[in-house]
Amino acid sequence: MAAVMAVSAAGCSGGAKESGSQTETKEASAQSDKDSGAKEEESTWPQGETLTIIVPFKAGGSADLMVRGILPYWEETAGCTFVVENREGASTMVGSVYYQTLPADGTSIYCGTQTYLSGNQVLQGATYDITDFDLINMQQIDPTTITVLDTSPYNSIEDLIKAIQENPGKIKVGLTAGGAGSILLGILTEAFDLDYKTIYYDSGNDFRTALMGGHIDFITGSANGDMGLGDQAKVLAVCGSERNAIWPDTPCFDEVYPDLKIPGSLGSCRLFALQKGVKENYPERYEKLVETYKAAFENPEYQKFLESGGELAVSAYRGPEESNRLNLQLHELVVQYQDWLKEE
Repeated sequence: MAAVMAVSAAGCSGGAKESGSQTETKEASAQSDKDSGAKEEESTWPQGETLTIIVPFKAGGSADLMVRGILPYWEETAGCTFVVENREGASTMVGSVYYQTLPADGTSIYCGTQTYLSGNQVLQGATYDITDFDLINMQQIDPTTITVLDTSPYNSIEDLIKAIQENPGKIKVGLTAGGAGSILLGILTEAFDLDYKTIYYDSGNDFRTALMGGHIDFITGSANGDMGLGDQAKVLAVCGSERNAIWPDTPCFDEVYPDLKIPGSLGSCRLFALQKGVKENYPERYEKLVETYKAAFENPEYQKFLESGGELAVSAYRGPEESNRLNLQLHELVVQYQDWLKEE
């Protein structure tokens, strides 16, 4: 009987071990299935998701229109839905600061403009650092211009600068505070000891309207933006080392004043970006967003769309590395000329 009981006990013990092994196997299998499902879900991300694009401007502005123009093509390549959220205010600082409070997981994207982005940090004490924005692409570099009406007596940038020197404090310029136009004026003012009257406006549309009405003598506009003036505009000079395709008859600054070395990237530089943590913590999502954006930008139909709106000449796919380099270059200009960006 003792022997039988011992065998029976051994059998029970063996059965218990087998049961435990089966449980562990099931748990491991379940975990494996979960991991496999997570990997599969990550590999198809962002298909079926809803992503948000934060635009720190009012609806209808240049950056907002750029976003809405590419979204149908980006939704097609990414297989997701994009929602645009406009958070304007304080020269874009409201939306820019808000974006950095969102989870850095790729579910939200930023579309803003330099030099406002750097101006928020340098001039307004924004809590972010410029490197907190990891660019997908600096899509538009719309170089700054010096523009007058077609009826203006000034036919060249040299004519205008000479007139300002001969009439100190009398010639009026219109611009927006904190923009690239302020930096351009700072460079010219330091180089030629200029004295003019500055009038600030809330937007490019506002100062172009003022120019049309004869309330100001010239503006620091942009190559693409000034197209809205049509044949009533006379662009005297465009930032850059080469003539701009939009204004092929207008000299670039390097032709007229090569010693000033004014960069062609000085302008309304509109960009798409992510928080810097996305690439580090969600590398597959980061790559997906870059790849699907690139495919959308290079879509022939989107290229036709850009051409029809006159934006193709200022648009390009530069990629993250080149875009981040340009972003830091513009940030350095803001730091150098920060006193000229303040509204006085």
